[in-house]
Amino acid sequence: MLKKLITLLAVMAAMCSTMARADSEMFVVPANWRLQNYIGGSGLVAWYTGSTCTNGLLSFSSSATSDDRNRFFSAVLSAKLSGKAVGVFYETVSGSCQITSFYMQQ
Repeated sequence: MLKKLITLLAVMAAMCSTMARADSEMFVVPANWRLQNYIGGSGLVAWYTGSTCTNGLLSFSSSATSDDRNRFFSAVLSAKLSGKAVGVFYETVSGSCQITSFYMQQ
């Protein structure tokens, strides 16, 4: 009986940790987003996006390439100019919302 209980608790803990790492998705017209580039290679961030992080901050992980950041900047700028929506998947990691993928409405 104890072995079954321990197994059940282990499975539930694994499910909870998986759920905590699940991506969130947002799909919005980024008209009020502020893109900010930090000099020195520390990256590009988007503020006031409506994400769950403080001030709607979205950022890239340290493993993101400059091409990733450039494509994101281009997609958001194009969406702002055309009035189309951008979709962003992000993960909350240690209190920050890190972009895992993104796309622009067709």
